[in-house]
Amino acid sequence: MDELIFKVKGSSSDPYEITFIKDGSSLTAICTCPAGTFGNLCKHRVAIIDGDTKSIVSDNVNQVPKIAEWLRGTDVEIALTELRAAEIIKDFPKDEIKVLKRNLARAMNT
Repeated sequence: MDELIFKVKGSSSDPYEITFIKDGSSLTAICTCPAGTFGNLCKHRVAIIDGDTKSIVSDNVNQVPKIAEWLRGTDVEIALTELRAAEIIKDFPKDEIKVLKRNLARAMNT
């Protein structure tokens, strides 16, 4: 099992902590922001998965590419791909987008 922890600037005065855990073909991503704490999809985890380092305040920005490596072949990658495909369809039902966001959050939390 491998683990990486990033601190990111958010709306709180204290940074949020995002923990990525790679265990075999499973990737877990936990964020201490309000959305993440309640098991919802949060922008902080997705930003790091996308390689966006702008909000990272910890000194391990150079480890962000490792997350993209860990993503490959996981249920998180599948859920993220499904959500992004739906989001580019102009008339895709919003309630189905919500379901896909919940699926992605669930995949990250397991």
